[in-house]
Amino acid sequence: MRIEIKKENYNRFLKRKEVEIFIDHPEQATPSADVVRDSVAEQTSSDKDKIEVRQIMSSSGSPESKGVVFVWDEKFVKKEVKEEAPKE
Repeated sequence: MRIEIKKENYNRFLKRKEVEIFIDHPEQATPSADVVRDSVAEQTSSDKDKIEVRQIMSSSGSPESKGVVFVWDEKFVKKEVKEEAPKE
């Protein structure tokens, strides 16, 4: 699998880097957000906690995908935890 950064744009107002990626994954399923996050963190020399995978899109039957990733300057991305309603 190969993940390549196609385009980077820095958004000064929101203090983040907006990255468009291309993923080539022959004979493999579309990679998970965690795999993409690790690869982008390595390529951009950023902390993994500041990377938010916004979108991974692949065509049916195609070994290629596109994605959008945000690399935040100050924000730490947290996984959402769903809280269950109290049982009565």
